[in-house]
Amino acid sequence: MAAELAVQVRRLTLIAPASADTVNPDFDSAAPELPVRLQSWLTQCWGKPVEVTGLRRFPAGMSWVTIGFIAASPGEAPLELILRVGDPGGLFSPYSSRPEFEALSALSSVRDLPIPKAYEHSDDPSILGAPFVITQCVHGDTPTPWAGADERGETANQSLGHDFADALGAIHAFDWTYTPLAEWVAGSEGPITPQTTALHETHRWVRHANLGVGPTPPQMHYAMRWLEAHAPEAERITIVHGDYRVGNFLQQSGRITAILDWELVHLGDPHADLAWAGLRTFAAGTTRIGGLIDRDVFYSRWQARTGLQVRQDVVRYYEVMVQFKMAAMLMGAMIRVQTGCSRDVRMAAMGFQLTSTLIELNKLIAEAA
Repeated sequence: MAAELAVQVRRLTLIAPASADTVNPDFDSAAPELPVRLQSWLTQCWGKPVEVTGLRRFPAGMSWVTIGFIAASPGEAPLELILRVGDPGGLFSPYSSRPEFEALSALSSVRDLPIPKAYEHSDDPSILGAPFVITQCVHGDTPTPWAGADERGETANQSLGHDFADALGAIHAFDWTYTPLAEWVAGSEGPITPQTTALHETHRWVRHANLGVGPTPPQMHYAMRWLEAHAPEAERITIVHGDYRVGNFLQQSGRITAILDWELVHLGDPHADLAWAGLRTFAAGTTRIGGLIDRDVFYSRWQARTGLQVRQDVVRYYEVMVQFKMAAMLMGAMIRVQTGCSRDVRMAAMGFQLTSTLIELNKLIAEAA
């Protein structure tokens, strides 16, 4: 079976061989000039000499490239920093560094919210070859959604679960209206309002999956129509993380040290984050949110922090939405490989998950009906 799967993955990656001008045309994380360019830009940006050393790429992730480095200036303590670059061949390209930087900057005022400090960002490709953001390096390890709950033990799982719920509540309770995030309300497809936010999110993933362009699973068209017909009105428009789940935070000794991976952050209905965090896919074979915390406890802590009530009918709607989103991500990965935009074998392998994802999508629509 493993050998057969490997052959299938290889065939998928060879459907449309990538040319030199379609895969990562401007950015190379291994290029020897990268630290020089980064050092030059930081020196200019900070108005003082900066030496960049110790670049090391982290292997995880299929979206932004993550690189750790040290920035040092004479007479000052060196800074451990993270460079996140929007890889032109990444899962959600083309990228902008602005949403992540602005969200982290705005949320930095929230007490006890574990997020990295945002230092700099730019979308100018002449600097490093792609959009990038520079943040604080936070220490910790990354729990996976599919394993590790038993090894961590109940005490650690409980404290992580409490932190997980409380941090999401803090994000959703934040008043973004007096920050630069208020400009996001304009939206790329029209104003984001309580009445339109669900449709905005649906159509975002319709575009990502290229629905209507070439062969498409009929379940996706059915789900799109269902989501359009049942779109709820949001009680409040909040910051939505967009990928809030186990696997996207760091922890030490059973406490969350940093919420990561903000590339999908946007304004919308907070139920979208509740539904994504609670997907069965991320439950590690349990009935708990992320395999960490009982659903009722998670909701209770979130409600206490936000002052909002969990609306079960809206959660069910967004469970369909985020499963549709999951399928759109898989289809987007397949398209990137087939069109030569990516050679990442992990994206090719994502195609094998589409059938089971669509089956789960059908189940969730039936449960929400």
